[in-house]
Amino acid sequence: MRKIAVVDRISDLPESLLCHILSFLPTKEAVATSLLSSRWKLLWTLVPKLDLDSENINTLPDDDDEKCDIMFANIVSRVLAQQQCGELQSFRLQWQFGWDGSHLDAWLRTVAARKVKELYLDIHIGYSYDDVENLKLPPIFFSFRTLVVLKLSGDIDIDIDIDIDIDVDVDTPALSFHFPSLKILHLLNIHLAEDSFLRLLCGCPILEDLSFTSEHLEGQYKICVPLLKRLCILETEFNDSDYELEICAPALEYFNFDGYLRDIKFHENLDNLVQAGVYISTFEVEDEHEECFSKRVFRLFAALNNVKFLSFSPSGIEWHSIANIYPSAFQNLVQLEFKVVDRNWHLLGDLLQKAPNLESLVISKGYDFIPSNLCWKEPKYEPEYLSSLTSFYYRGFKGLNDEVEFVKYILKGARVLKTATIQFYKGESKESVPEKLSVFPRPATTCLLRDE
Repeated sequence: MRKIAVVDRISDLPESLLCHILSFLPTKEAVATSLLSSRWKLLWTLVPKLDLDSENINTLPDDDDEKCDIMFANIVSRVLAQQQCGELQSFRLQWQFGWDGSHLDAWLRTVAARKVKELYLDIHIGYSYDDVENLKLPPIFFSFRTLVVLKLSGDIDIDIDIDIDIDVDVDTPALSFHFPSLKILHLLNIHLAEDSFLRLLCGCPILEDLSFTSEHLEGQYKICVPLLKRLCILETEFNDSDYELEICAPALEYFNFDGYLRDIKFHENLDNLVQAGVYISTFEVEDEHEECFSKRVFRLFAALNNVKFLSFSPSGIEWHSIANIYPSAFQNLVQLEFKVVDRNWHLLGDLLQKAPNLESLVISKGYDFIPSNLCWKEPKYEPEYLSSLTSFYYRGFKGLNDEVEFVKYILKGARVLKTATIQFYKGESKESVPEKLSVFPRPATTCLLRDE
């Protein structure tokens, strides 16, 4: 009786509010509410968001892949046919298909007619269908005039071949895509050829947020997006090919790179850059390639030298031989997060010397699988470049000699430091905390030195 009373009380809410509540549920659960009462029967059809997942909807006991495909396709088609809202806010499709992906054409035509604003496609080929090619998106996909957000992931191929009847500049190919309203574009493990990638971006004139993984990239790629504010590039461990990436994004405010560093060139000064994350892994760099790798890192930081908030994690085994990667002072840098291992202490020291206005320093200690005798070495001169530092945080402190010497050096040089926090490595005995902290000098009477 109590459950019925609660349902009745909720049912008294305005229809618009009920639809808003249902929009937070996957479509399967939203449809299930039609059993609650006559008022709820068609309420889900008014919800402007559809979220359909083949893994959650297919419940056939005999685990017949072909029957599951047919059942899911029928369900999606019926849901779209019964959906009664005038315009769709979002359509999310998570689909593991096997033998037939042809239904996607009709589904995309339907959501395009509903002027969908957000489209999420996460499509994968079943494990038992290794010989099936990536799903090629139908022609209707290439011109979604109302889309504001587009996120694609999985076994999708958006490469298209267009017959061009007129001569065009190589750098400004014919527009094969037309997304005049698109502001956010995320591509996860999508197959992209150079020409298709450039055409795609040219078809997004007001794009502000671009994120992609580069598992399938090989060759030369260009990102020329005048209004782009966020750019995230993730290198996967499966991509062992080299590629070149040219970037022209003068409005960029946020940049993130994670993976093995490729040949990246910025063609505009990033005067608007606020935040950057650089997480570079090194494979075993041979002697003849060491200079080339150093130049790539140097060129990347030259483009980022206006950044205010920087997170840098140089991991891998070859950083001990890499030097002089910072081209000039980071005059605007106020916050630095750095992951230090035995092999990159020198990179941290060099960067601190080039950040005269640094206010916040966060150090995370990593531990190499390969032992190294490299450690922190205190510069011979006074650390005047720490004169603006007010906050210091050290994560993963074990009390090793290089760690102790580094923390002592920071506390000695940071004259206006307000808080210094030492977070001990998990498993480190708390009994040793007072003894290890007692060796640290107090840089100022107002500084709070604490452990976590």
